[in-house]
Amino acid sequence: MNSPIKIYKVTAQLEKDEFDVKVSHWRLLLETGRYYEIKPESGPVKRIYKEKLNTVMEDTKSYTNGYLACSAFCIEDRIQDMHIEILHKLQMKVKTYMDELHMNQRAIELQFKIPETELQGE
Repeated sequence: MNSPIKIYKVTAQLEKDEFDVKVSHWRLLLETGRYYEIKPESGPVKRIYKEKLNTVMEDTKSYTNGYLACSAFCIEDRIQDMHIEILHKLQMKVKTYMDELHMNQRAIELQFKIPETELQGE
């Protein structure tokens, strides 16, 4: 008899200068051809589609107060791989924000170079 699949959630978060990773086991309630119904120790049941297993998802809706987070549901053998993928995803997100901030900084610096008469619309 096949033993049921064990699903884990790997969550990583950055908050200012602190990095934290959590791994939690989710109990499998139901497996269909398309999805798993899983439940943490406390909390509601979640449906995870099989194609989303081992896929990193961004948990941060907007960047505020230095907080970024990503997570992934995976099987036990992939926990370390998901940890590395989440690190890469967070690194790319930080790089994107830094690039956008540098562009904004350049736009501000350009405003200081415009003659004052142009700023007044003359």
